[in-house]
Amino acid sequence: MTRDHYVSEHQRYAERLAKLEERSRQAHQKAQQKQAKRPIGKKLPRLRHHHYRKNGERVFKLVLLFGVVLFLMLYIISPLSKLRSVKVTGAKELTAAKIEKATKVYPGRFIWGVYFNRQRLCQQARVTQPRIASAKIKLTGPQSVMITVKENPLVGTAKLGTHQYAVLANGHLQETTVESTGIDYQQFSGHRTDLKLVARQIGSLKPAIRNGISAVVYQPTKQMPDRIILYMRDGNTVLANKETVGEKMAYYPGIAANMKKNGVIDLQVGAFSYDYGSKDK
Repeated sequence: MTRDHYVSEHQRYAERLAKLEERSRQAHQKAQQKQAKRPIGKKLPRLRHHHYRKNGERVFKLVLLFGVVLFLMLYIISPLSKLRSVKVTGAKELTAAKIEKATKVYPGRFIWGVYFNRQRLCQQARVTQPRIASAKIKLTGPQSVMITVKENPLVGTAKLGTHQYAVLANGHLQETTVESTGIDYQQFSGHRTDLKLVARQIGSLKPAIRNGISAVVYQPTKQMPDRIILYMRDGNTVLANKETVGEKMAYYPGIAANMKKNGVIDLQVGAFSYDYGSKDK
């Protein structure tokens, strides 16, 4: 290899190396320029602020959650969650005290225990106090509730053996010490089932007709084993069937209006009437 050829190869290598170094330098400059364009000094505080804000929000949410839970726990066991006022509406025969006792809703009880168990309390009240046909408990304030009841009408009293019972329109018998009020059910001793049936029949009557009955006497015969006798306050006597008296007594006002004198209205089979003394009862 000649000296000239060696110098020529060396120059080409040197030129190629110089180009590579120039490209590397230019790339390095571009990287520095891009890095210089980024305002790191300005972005760092923003990043820190964003980080602090996110952490603050998380802490606030946790504090708020635990605060609400703590408040509810304190409220549940504090006097502020106890009932101060219980209002009873819809009652006619039952007193507010009896309804409070039946529903177990009374001043001093925790209101949350009443509210979350209101359906069960109303169902139990109907069992405990048969005169309650339905009950509804409504929250009216932070420390007050209203109990709305519908009563089973009282249709009289009956004496079975030595016990006195209140007879309700739904057929229930409730032991009582109250003297006879309304209809006096007689001669039903030993016939409790028949009494309940007759009570439901009488309870289905319109109040205007039911209030006109003074007494109901269970008096079956061989020919009429289901016979009952109704003594009316207007002076008439009604012979009826314990199975159909509720249906047949609906015709009583029209029949009584056509009678010239007080007498007997027979509703056992069909419907007809006659004056006292004109025909044997």
